[in-house]
Amino acid sequence: MIQKTKFTIALVFKIIQNKKRFLFWLSVRLFSALLPLLGTYLFSKVIADIETEAVFSSIFFLILLILIVRIIDNISRLRSIFKLDECISDIGFDIHNYFVKDLNAETKEERHKSIQAIRNFADAANVTLSLFRQPGIDSLISLIIIPVILFFVDFKVFVLEISYIIIYLLIDQYTTQKYSQYRNIQNTKIENYYGKLQENSDVELEQKTFTRHFSRLSNWNFVEWSLLQNTAVFFYTLILAYCIIAVFSGYKQISDVVLIMGYIVSTQTFLNSFSDIRDSLANTTVAIEHLASNKNISVLDFKDLTNDTFNPLA
Repeated sequence: MIQKTKFTIALVFKIIQNKKRFLFWLSVRLFSALLPLLGTYLFSKVIADIETEAVFSSIFFLILLILIVRIIDNISRLRSIFKLDECISDIGFDIHNYFVKDLNAETKEERHKSIQAIRNFADAANVTLSLFRQPGIDSLISLIIIPVILFFVDFKVFVLEISYIIIYLLIDQYTTQKYSQYRNIQNTKIENYYGKLQENSDVELEQKTFTRHFSRLSNWNFVEWSLLQNTAVFFYTLILAYCIIAVFSGYKQISDVVLIMGYIVSTQTFLNSFSDIRDSLANTTVAIEHLASNKNISVLDFKDLTNDTFNPLA
């Protein structure tokens, strides 16, 4: 699965025509993802100064810094998001052009199924890229930086944070693999349904099959997210309890709790978005498998997905 995912990411990057523009706005988006972490730290410093009854000029300076950081964050984040939207829209057409140019179908129904397979891949890729540009980049940066910050703030919280992330990701790994199996079946039903629908209106059997398998996919989504969210709730409560005990023991100040719990809440938000991206990337990988196994599309072969020596960037 990991090998196929790497292949899918490399293939999408190869298909992108205007790589320089995409990478430039991606770098701006990466910069903007760092600023909220700085904002959380500055806010905790304000609380700390209020607790210690620091001079107003010191507090006012921190508030001014927060204002500047938030303004820069808004400008860089929004500008890069909307520019990346334009890039992603163009990438959708790049994908269509890449696969349609060598499409050879003997019948109309085969062509319709092949076109639907291309659409499934393009749509999945666009959704994945959209999730990555917001909030995926924030998640990636924060899940790297937050544990580092907590390591210096409180080592015990750092250990709990790392345990939280590892257990969450292990559960997500298992549930995503199962999700991929259901999505693979669902994509087949989508292709069959639209292939038949464009030929005639006698699609009652295809509709029933489509609905039945979509229900299975939906039920698994419920199981997946229940496991993930309850894991997040458990660690949030555990870390909050530790912080409260530390305050009553005189080991920590309220400002420390604000800083720690602010980062823990952010961790849950970012892990949730990371799971969304993994599911979306699973959709993209399943879609590319369907394209590779489609006999009418010659630009890609199923063996490419399992061949370690094949380089889609070549």
